[in-house]
Amino acid sequence: MSSKPKKAPPGCLLMADAADYLGYEISTLRKWRNVRKTGPASFKAGGKVVYRIAVLDAWLAAEEAADPHSNPALNPANAPIEPRLATAA
Repeated sequence: MSSKPKKAPPGCLLMADAADYLGYEISTLRKWRNVRKTGPASFKAGGKVVYRIAVLDAWLAAEEAADPHSNPALNPANAPIEPRLATAA
């Protein structure tokens, strides 16, 4: 009898479902988790990699906030123009 879950714990998604939820390929999540040690936080439950939905949502919000296209405060085009300093001739 196997102890591996057939579905994710409540509030969580298995890796394939998390990839669908985020709009990425499952290979991307695997690479982030195993090679780059980046991406949304995950953990193993019953031998399966799972992601909490709340963590996925928070990760997406952080990615959006860090993007200059989504966050005007980070866009260099919105920075105040600094006056030129007069140079001595």
